[in-house]
Amino acid sequence: MSQKLTTKQFGVRCGISVREKYAGVEAKQRKKQTCPFCKKTAKRVAFGIWKCKKCGKKFASGAYYIR
Repeated sequence: MSQKLTTKQFGVRCGISVREKYAGVEAKQRKKQTCPFCKKTAKRVAFGIWKCKKCGKKFASGAYYIR
């Protein structure tokens, strides 16, 4: 059972299962996202809207990470 540093902000107020789920989602969110068209890095522009840094295409996907 490993906790990320970011889940320590909750202390004992939340249960372990909630902290583990939060850590999993945050780990996905923070890693580099790849463009489905050219396989380079994409950046989130707004909620669910992503833009590729290389090819310049805008596309819709998940709110916090590309699915």
